[in-house]
Amino acid sequence: MRRSEAGYDLGEDNEVLRIIAMDDDTAAGDALIHTLIDAGGQDEEWLTSAQLTDSHVRITPEQYEEWTADLPQDLKDEIVEAWGAAPGTLFVNADGHVVLATLQAGNVVLLIQPPRGFGENPVAIYHDPDMAPSHHYLAAYRWLRAQPDRGGFGAHAVVHLGKHGSMEWLPGKNAALSASCATDAAIADLPLIYPFLVNDPGEGAQAKRRAHAVIVDHLIPPMARAETYGDIARLEQLLDEYGNIAAMDPAKLPAIRGEIWTLMRSAEMHRDLGLEEQPDDESFDDFIMHVDGWLCEIKDVQIRDGLHVLGQAPAGSVQVDLVLAILRASQVWGGESGAVSGLRAALGLKENEATTVVDEIEAQARALVEGLAATGWDPAAAAGLHDDPGVQSVLQFAATQV
Repeated sequence: MRRSEAGYDLGEDNEVLRIIAMDDDTAAGDALIHTLIDAGGQDEEWLTSAQLTDSHVRITPEQYEEWTADLPQDLKDEIVEAWGAAPGTLFVNADGHVVLATLQAGNVVLLIQPPRGFGENPVAIYHDPDMAPSHHYLAAYRWLRAQPDRGGFGAHAVVHLGKHGSMEWLPGKNAALSASCATDAAIADLPLIYPFLVNDPGEGAQAKRRAHAVIVDHLIPPMARAETYGDIARLEQLLDEYGNIAAMDPAKLPAIRGEIWTLMRSAEMHRDLGLEEQPDDESFDDFIMHVDGWLCEIKDVQIRDGLHVLGQAPAGSVQVDLVLAILRASQVWGGESGAVSGLRAALGLKENEATTVVDEIEAQARALVEGLAATGWDPAAAAGLHDDPGVQSVLQFAATQV
């Protein structure tokens, strides 16, 4: 809806507008993907004859020939050698038309990038430096570029969403591309806008160098601590009970050992530890220590907590979680490695600490970051949040740089 409010013409009463109007973002995203799949998707194995026949965009052999007339002969020969004479056999209906799966809303069209990999090893073909793009691949980009009076869409610009696409990896030179380079043949003079994850500059540079992309860097997805839930949380509780029983009522140990093993078997957790049989009584304490370390790793791992929204900074608890995730590691600053310690290390956390120690220090770190957030990320507030200069330094770094 923000695109419509910004002045983009999204048409009236179409499927895209109905999806945008949905209250649930997750459901809207799911609906968008399924609508694109219903339109034909880009997977030949699941493409029906009805989708080929009823496709919204059908490119005739005459149109394809006209739109590719400017291609150098050497590139044309490479395409024919790889895929046969135009239009080939990929995504071609009974009338010999190349079909595209699209969703159009006014002056905006959505489509999945044409597939690059086929055959027994599609992943290898995806980055193949010699395999020419298919007729279908080239037809999609040429349709976007061609003016409506010539049967095309007449795009003023293309936006690539997702990391990463295949167009910037098509055969051709690494820099200063010529007309015989497949990437240049596909995108030609269309402006390319490419929102790209900020922590992958190498592949973003590839799109900028080979496809004249304008890179719009964006944040990583929100990160959070995995924590425990369900059977894993119950197992953690049983481990705490085991420690108490071992100290206060050892006669009950056989019962809780059986309960711990039964839970791990039912949840298939024993397989993660490479065990098939319950450890004997003599080795069970060592087993418990091993399980405790395994649980600590699981609950302390960083996981994605949703997706980044382009143009929208994380806020509230999501912002705190992301800052905590960034502050786990020591920072390179001013050209010096480890110039700023990780927050948990500054608070005294050492490697291979017990689960309870990790949890306690994680809670301290969270309280400090939440306190800093409450001041509006004022670096001067660091001194009032903790007495240790090392911890203050990390908090000041968070306020001024993170």
